Amino acid sequence: MLAAQGLVHQGYLASNPRFGSLPKVAFAGILGFALGKASYIRVCQSKFHSVEDQLRGAGFGPGHNRHCLLTCEECKIKHGLNEKGSSQPSAS
Repeated sequence: MLAAQGLVHQGYLASNPRFGSLPKVAFAGILGFALGKASYIRVCQSKFHSVEDQLRGAGFGPGHNRHCLLTCEECKIKHGLNEKGSSQPSAS
């Protein structure tokens, strides 16, 4: 936005007769915001996926018991987990 304001002030960009430099500066701000968001979206998605993997089984999402991580033998038997260490409860 500062660069757009500087270009209008120096005369490289013409200012609007009614609104002055505001439309060009606002457009530069919106464009900069959109490009910044677009460049960061992959990083943000990977952060959410890593947190999701860490919290899996910790009581988040549908079908999870919020107080138990299914680590004790009683919970494994109660939820029907097999001996192979499957962390998914049965669908029945």
